[in-house]
Amino acid sequence: MTPYLLAFGSFLAVFFAFEALGQHRPLTRTERWLLLLPLGTFALSYAGRIGTDVERYGELFGIAEQFPLEPGFSALMVAAKWLGLGYVEFTRVLAAIQILLLGSIVLRLREPLFFLLFYFGAFFLNFQFNAIRNSLALLIVAALYARLERPGIAALLGSTVVHYSSLATLALQRLALSRREWLAVGLVVLAAALISLLWLRPELLGAQFSELFVYSGYLEQEYESKTIYPALLIKLVVVWLLYRNGGNRFYMVTYAVLVALIHLISPVLSRISDLVLFLATLDFCLRLRLERYRLLAVGLTMALAASSLLIPWSDCQAGGEQNWCLVGTESR
Repeated sequence: MTPYLLAFGSFLAVFFAFEALGQHRPLTRTERWLLLLPLGTFALSYAGRIGTDVERYGELFGIAEQFPLEPGFSALMVAAKWLGLGYVEFTRVLAAIQILLLGSIVLRLREPLFFLLFYFGAFFLNFQFNAIRNSLALLIVAALYARLERPGIAALLGSTVVHYSSLATLALQRLALSRREWLAVGLVVLAAALISLLWLRPELLGAQFSELFVYSGYLEQEYESKTIYPALLIKLVVVWLLYRNGGNRFYMVTYAVLVALIHLISPVLSRISDLVLFLATLDFCLRLRLERYRLLAVGLTMALAASSLLIPWSDCQAGGEQNWCLVGTESR
């Protein structure tokens, strides 16, 4: 747990120092990169050695030439092997790319401090060490959106070759710009209902279509069901606070509906809700400053950051069975 605590403590120390400065002036480019330094150092140090999917990605790297599912990611793996890189070195390159993309986003935000704090509390461990393909594609879309302030062809081509979930990301961005807000929300709810139905009744896909549906494996996974998901409710309050500060209502309403469906139907929908949550935060922090309820939003995000430490802590208590415990990672 010590490396986690050092990374988290270093980031929070820099954050609060700049939070005090940010009350008087905007952060400089150098200060924004300094805020990323603890996250980048930790990501590069442990890339390819921790995470629920670390062994799965190791297997994919071994069969890179036979992995045509996402041609962009497959090409990256093949190129890394051609250069003589091993799996850990390859994941470090990916970690560096992710941090650089994140930095390019942060440089263009009006609200870089809260964006990074929320990213740190809600996304960092999962994006950096688990959902690597998804997050790389998402950060490509986000970096281009931060530069152009609209979804476009470059984002479509550059991200979908890495992971096809970018199609959903770009669709959500388009819907958020729609003037027919309730129709846009209805389309997301319809898609969520369809995914829930397929998760509850996977046989509806049929054997032949199931083979063509590239992410049918997600529907076959088992998700822990709870009566209530405290972290989701905290995130919902944060999204509401962003909306109260002038944030996009589409994202707020859509996220609230998805949180309700996750509680009522299935946690499989958390994959969509995470996309909406990230885009809501990005869209707000790109255009606006968090002024009203700032202390409340920061406090709630700190609670999320603290709860994320439960992932490695519980895994260490279980003997590192989920590959999150840093003890013994040198052997991987």
